[in-house]
Amino acid sequence: MKNYIIAGFLLLFLSAASLFLPSYVMEWQDEQRTEKSQVEEVQEVVLKEQVSMTLSEKLKLREQEAVNALNLVNGKNYNQDTIDEQVRKEIGILAEQGLLLDFDMEPLKVSEAVIYFYVDMEDSERSIMMWEVSAETLKYHLVLTMDDETGKILSFSQYGYDWDGVFGEAVEQYDAQSSSISISKSSSDSYIGTEELQEMAERWGDYLGCEVTESHITWLGERFVSDTEEFAMRVENMIVKGYTREEAEMKVASEYGLDISERLLYAGLEDESGQIGYALWPGKYLFRIEPILE
Repeated sequence: MKNYIIAGFLLLFLSAASLFLPSYVMEWQDEQRTEKSQVEEVQEVVLKEQVSMTLSEKLKLREQEAVNALNLVNGKNYNQDTIDEQVRKEIGILAEQGLLLDFDMEPLKVSEAVIYFYVDMEDSERSIMMWEVSAETLKYHLVLTMDDETGKILSFSQYGYDWDGVFGEAVEQYDAQSSSISISKSSSDSYIGTEELQEMAERWGDYLGCEVTESHITWLGERFVSDTEEFAMRVENMIVKGYTREEAEMKVASEYGLDISERLLYAGLEDESGQIGYALWPGKYLFRIEPILE
C-alpha cells in the first residue's frame, strides 16, 4: 500500500512538472541561440552634406567600383508628387529642340519613376541622386535618367512600339559593279545624316550646359576597325572622288562589313571638371543618347 502511495505522488509530481517544462526548455534554447549568434562587421559610412558635382563627376561616380546604390522613396529636390511635372517639362524641352524625334507630347504618361542614391564608399561627401523614369505616348516609349539636383535629363532612349519590324532602321545597299551607294529608308524615315547628328550634339551640349569639343561618326560591332583614323581617312578620300559624306561613310563601312544599325555619332562634352563622351545612336531602337564611360 505504501508503494502505491509513493508511486502516486511521483506520478502527480511528473505531471505538474510537464506543464512548465516546455517553457523552460524554450527559454534555454533561446539563450543558446543568442549566445551563438554572430555579429558581422560592415564598413561604416557616415553620410555628410551632399557637395555639388559637375556632370562629368556625377556620371563617373555612378560607374565607379567603390560606390553603393540605395533605392529611396523620394529625392532631395523632387518627390513622387513633383517628379511627374518635372519630367514633362524636360521632355518638352528636348522635343522643342528636336532631340526627341517626331515626338508628340499629348498624351504623355509617366508610368514609373524610381530614385537611386549613389554614395562613394571612400568619400561619403561625394554622393548623387538620380531618377530612372519610364514614360509613354501612343507611339513611343521613353526610358530616361534624370538628375535630382538639376532636374536635367542625363540620358534617354526613345523606342517605337512597332520596332519589331526593324523599326526606324536604314538599310545600306552597295552595288559592287557600279560602285554606288543607295540608302533605303524605312517608313519612319529615321535615318539621320552626319551634319544633322552633329547639330543635335551641339543642342544636347547646350541643354546640359557643356561645350562640345569633338564629334565624329563611329561604328559598333565585332568587325569594327580598331584604327578609327584610317577609317576617317578613307572616308575623306571617297569625298575627294565626288561622294557625299554619307555615301562615303556607307561605302567604307560596307568594306569593313559593318551594318547601318551599328552607326552612331560620338560627341565629346566638356565641363569645368573634365570631359565625358556621349553617343547619339539612331538605329533599330529609333534613337538614344547615352554617356560612354571609358
